[in-house]
Amino acid sequence: MRHPQPPAGHTRRIAVRAVLALAAATLAVAAGAARAEDSATYPDRPVRLVAAQEPGSATDKIARLVADALEREWSRPVVVENRAGAAGTIGAEAVARAAPDGYTLLVGGLSNLAVSPAMRPEVRYDTLRDFAPIGRVAHVPFVFAASTQAPWRTMAEFVASARSNPGKYTYGSLGGGVTGLCNSQLFAATRIDMLAVEYKGASSAITDLVAGRIDFLCNEIGALASQAHAGRVRLVALPGPRRAALVPEVPTAAESGYRDLQVVGWYGLLAPAGTPQPVLDRIARALAAATRSPVFVQRIEAMGYEPVRESAEEFARALRDDVARARRLLADPRAGQPR
Repeated sequence: MRHPQPPAGHTRRIAVRAVLALAAATLAVAAGAARAEDSATYPDRPVRLVAAQEPGSATDKIARLVADALEREWSRPVVVENRAGAAGTIGAEAVARAAPDGYTLLVGGLSNLAVSPAMRPEVRYDTLRDFAPIGRVAHVPFVFAASTQAPWRTMAEFVASARSNPGKYTYGSLGGGVTGLCNSQLFAATRIDMLAVEYKGASSAITDLVAGRIDFLCNEIGALASQAHAGRVRLVALPGPRRAALVPEVPTAAESGYRDLQVVGWYGLLAPAGTPQPVLDRIARALAAATRSPVFVQRIEAMGYEPVRESAEEFARALRDDVARARRLLADPRAGQPR
């Protein structure tokens, strides 16, 4: 019995598909080999490290500290690029959209990776989808600071004066981020009414606080402690779990009767999602070596921060928790909003 033969065109189509499948597999193997070779020589050119705040800001200082440490480990240039604006989300988005090859990295924090995406609907990246966490560098205490021209010295005096004069006093707003979370929690806990003055970055807000053009600001202790030591601003309270070694005389908000005022920031190193794992591993090893250095630790502590040593997996878990917590806090209608 004769079996029917397939049409000649059908046979040719099968052959073409087989050739294309073989070519695709060959290209995939070649691409994988090229990536492996690239990973083995990484970095073989300068690495760009994005700091999503102004030059001179605490973010900028941390980024330059990390850049110096990585340069020493790799003997390759690591160039800090400042991309300020929109509470750090402009710089973060630039890294999220960068080529995932390890040559564009982000020094990010609680502000632009957890709080601002929950607070600002216009943010166009998803922290958990668009970044590969490498490791955190430091925990960052925040502090409430007042102009020396303001009529208060303690948290109790500040709240009493603000309640007695609704809408009279001004505070610095950075459009979101951890400072925005501080402000939201402050208004929720105290039910005071102040006027917001918007700033693109913390440095300009601190300049105006020193000059007395605004009355109040919540920001990182590293950015404000030196101004306080010089007598240019007055530190009122820390919205954190304990006093800070840099300013041990400043009480916590909890000590002042406001237990719900709890905000602790951090800084970490991240790459765009999709960066090859061998490259991420090389960056993580260099960062781990840096964070073990006594000089690195000393410089972090001199800024008023707490050094952190953790794996990429630990950072990823902490990031997931902080993103969820920020979404929960900022979705709570009782949180209160600054004007």
